[in-house]
Amino acid sequence: MISITGHYNEFTVFLAVIVGILASYTALDIMSKMIKKQRNNYLWLTLSATSMGLGVGAMHYIAMLAYYVPVSFHFDAVLSVLALIIAISGSLVAFWTFWKWRTSVWSGLILGSSILGTHYIAMAAIETEAHIHYAMLSVLLSIIIALVVAFYAMHLFFRSKSVKANPFLKLVSSILLGIGISAMHFISMYGMKLHIAHSVARRWGQWLPYQAPFSNIIASITITLLIVFLLVAAFKRQEEVRESQLKEEYYQSLFNYNPNIVCAVDLYGNIQTINPKGIELTGYTLNKMETIPFPSMFREAERAEEYMWKSLSGDSVYYEATLIRKDNQPVYVEVTQMPIIVYDQIKGSYVIAKDVTDRKRAQQQLLDLQKDLKRTLSQQDGTIFKFVKNSKGYVYTMCEGKMIREMGYEEIDVVGKTPEEFLPESYARDNRSYYDKAWAGEKVSYEVLLNDFAYYTKLTPHIYKGEVQEVIGSIVDITDLHEAREKLAKSESMYRSVLSTMSEGVVFHDLEGNLIAANAYAAKILNVPYDQMLSVNPFGLDWEIIHPDGTAFALEDIPSVRCLHTKEPVRNTVMGIYLNEKKLTWLSVNAEPLQESKYYKGVVVTFYDITKQQEQEQDLLHSNQQMIIAKEEAEKANQAKSEFLSKVSHELRTPLNSILGYAQILEEQGEKDLTEKQLNRIRKILKAGNHLLYLINETLDLSKIESGHLAINLEPVSVKEAIEDALKIMKPLAKDKHSIFYTRFHAYQEVFVEVDELRFQQILLNLLTNAIKYSPAYRDIIIYTDITQHHVTILIEDRGFGIPASELNRIFEPFYRVNRLEKDGTGIGLALVKQLVVLMNGTCGVRSEEGKGSTFWVRFPLVHPPVPKRLSNEGEGESFLGFSMPISIVYIEDNDTNIELMQSILSPYKNVKLLVAKTGENGIGLIKSISPDMILIDIDLPDMNGFEVCTQLQLEKELKNIPRVALSASAMQSDIDQAFLVGFSEYVTKPIHIATFLNVLKRLTKA
Repeated sequence: MISITGHYNEFTVFLAVIVGILASYTALDIMSKMIKKQRNNYLWLTLSATSMGLGVGAMHYIAMLAYYVPVSFHFDAVLSVLALIIAISGSLVAFWTFWKWRTSVWSGLILGSSILGTHYIAMAAIETEAHIHYAMLSVLLSIIIALVVAFYAMHLFFRSKSVKANPFLKLVSSILLGIGISAMHFISMYGMKLHIAHSVARRWGQWLPYQAPFSNIIASITITLLIVFLLVAAFKRQEEVRESQLKEEYYQSLFNYNPNIVCAVDLYGNIQTINPKGIELTGYTLNKMETIPFPSMFREAERAEEYMWKSLSGDSVYYEATLIRKDNQPVYVEVTQMPIIVYDQIKGSYVIAKDVTDRKRAQQQLLDLQKDLKRTLSQQDGTIFKFVKNSKGYVYTMCEGKMIREMGYEEIDVVGKTPEEFLPESYARDNRSYYDKAWAGEKVSYEVLLNDFAYYTKLTPHIYKGEVQEVIGSIVDITDLHEAREKLAKSESMYRSVLSTMSEGVVFHDLEGNLIAANAYAAKILNVPYDQMLSVNPFGLDWEIIHPDGTAFALEDIPSVRCLHTKEPVRNTVMGIYLNEKKLTWLSVNAEPLQESKYYKGVVVTFYDITKQQEQEQDLLHSNQQMIIAKEEAEKANQAKSEFLSKVSHELRTPLNSILGYAQILEEQGEKDLTEKQLNRIRKILKAGNHLLYLINETLDLSKIESGHLAINLEPVSVKEAIEDALKIMKPLAKDKHSIFYTRFHAYQEVFVEVDELRFQQILLNLLTNAIKYSPAYRDIIIYTDITQHHVTILIEDRGFGIPASELNRIFEPFYRVNRLEKDGTGIGLALVKQLVVLMNGTCGVRSEEGKGSTFWVRFPLVHPPVPKRLSNEGEGESFLGFSMPISIVYIEDNDTNIELMQSILSPYKNVKLLVAKTGENGIGLIKSISPDMILIDIDLPDMNGFEVCTQLQLEKELKNIPRVALSASAMQSDIDQAFLVGFSEYVTKPIHIATFLNVLKRLTKA
């Protein structure tokens, strides 16, 4: 025997390996699709197994074609077909095993076994003269390779979670399986040995004697595999395109029909795309949106930009912001911003903004409603409160109403505290038992006495899901009722003591109304001898019987008669009986049917004397009428108080006129004639006098507001000019504390508000005074404005002591002052500010942080610029430079001190001639005789008032054009209006500010 060996055609070997890899890829790809889709499973399973089986067979026979030996071979057709069946059926079982139980161990072993079976059955199909022998080592190694490679390829592909997302692993698994099949074949062939006899003719060539037909079969299998591969690839591509289109439609639907704003922002903050809702809500077009940086669309642009960069750093963020529409209208939104990450790189961010404007407005309306409810509750006569139970005990969570203040407590004394923390110990202890019952779910009502007042309290538990969440209580003042009850109780006690001796009157009537029995007390009450009681009918018409309203009782209305007819009880019927012509006795009568064994036997009537009780009720009614009268008298007294304050202001201004007038003169001359010490004292007099004047004005203004007598003259006023004027006035006070005013206005923007110019100036001065007073030295004060489309807000910000949060809600109350600050003042400045702001259709408020300072603000509606107007003669005027020409002035005044003061004011000016008249009549005569350049008239004159003098001068054609100035200690707006109405050119209130007064004279005389 001769051993022979062959050699391989490299290209055909390469082709066999490629066919194995291609078949493996096709089979694994179809299998993965079947597992992913979970539909048409058996079709995909059969197609996958067929691809794998045909590929294994094709690879085997192509590899056999690549092997050249010098002998001729044939294949047994049955075994060859059987090999293909084994390859396909083995693959089918392997893939079905994995699909059913997801086990790569058994599926890999079955697949490897089918590959081995296919190979060795196909090798057994060879028919040749040569003898074939296999080396056991090669066979064993081929078996191991087939099993291991099949298991690992199955495990790697189907167990990796990222296979579906990474086609590379699918390719690696296919190459591993295809090379493994080829390696198994060629290792097995390497161990195969051919032995031939010497007589066999040698011919070098391929195994197969008829190469072309067999090649056609192999080519057909290969083409079939390629067609399957191409069909699978085309189907997969079509499916991927369809899925991609579907996903795109899903995304576009989510994008276009989203009820929220959805947009994409690039790495520079520019909007790349935005959905229709975003365009609708912002009011911009898409082209315009692409030119707008995303953060600039928000009112809080810096904050939005900060969140945007945080999102572009890889974090998802959520925040609330105010988006500004194209028409400058605010839209409240909740913004969610998340990074766009592509292949582990941030390309931008997605933004989803939900419109919550309606919710915000609803929340604001709820807050306003709560505030209104709280305000309403605070004005009701009783008190409403709520409490809960915690580790401290019963803690009040709300307390509103006038009565709590009448009891001597404020809301801050109650809310957040237990009864034991502020109520007397005995009262808190008694309350505890009632609170325990209410917390147990019981409705409780009771009466208590506290601080000489009687209160009726009702507790109602609020129960949710079977548990008490809180208890709502109400308190009503029943002091009057309690007193009436006490009186009534005393009366009843006295009456009972009589009854204990006399008892009730009791009589029995039969069915005919005849009296069949009575006690001695009934006879005594009715003033009838007892031995005669049974012979008379006490409720007949022998006596005159009346109702409480004085009308006579009809026979059928008498209780005994009615009870006999209706067989129903008649209780507490009040009857007045004239036992004689002068004595009226009031009785309370009860009638009950007398029943025995279901049969009526008659009526039992009880009655007792209530004459005293009736009289006391009349007294109580009279007392209530007296209380109503007392209330009306109190209201009149309150009105008288306001009028009294107005009159007192006038009386105080008169002496102040002399004090401040002479002080100003002394100050003016002091630099020449007085020492520095004396000059300082004069200035202290001026400062104290002006402070007193300020307090008088504030007190009077507050009183006028409370009484409704403060007149407001609304006119357009420049905000900027008003602030600048106020700062000029306050600059000396700020300089004393080394403080500096900083202003910040909108550039080149002059705005006007409709206010009373004098009161508007008063508001600014009050707020600036507070800012200086309550700030340490060397602290700056900032004044700035915030202008919107319809309003202007003036803000005054200090760096002072600040206001505790607990006191902010009371800072605008009259006479309230921050407890911890020891500063001069009456506590009415801020109250006056609020009252004046409200009167002029504005609003005000404060923001403060203790230890850091406060910001007070006032807000008024904007109006159009005004026409030129007359300047006010109140307040600080500019310095006076003298008169440029001689003038004559007539001064009508009856007060010698005021005359002397005016002479002192004008004496330094030699070209001014002052003539004085002490009565209105003399003044008119003097004016007619000399026709002066100026007339000064005091309003309160002994013979006629200043208004009457001006009216008479107005009637004189020669005198009506002479300027007339009213001088008065009255600051009432009605007097000022009347002065201009009768013809005065100016109205100057006392005490006089000399510089302002002289400038008025100069302006009116043009001197």
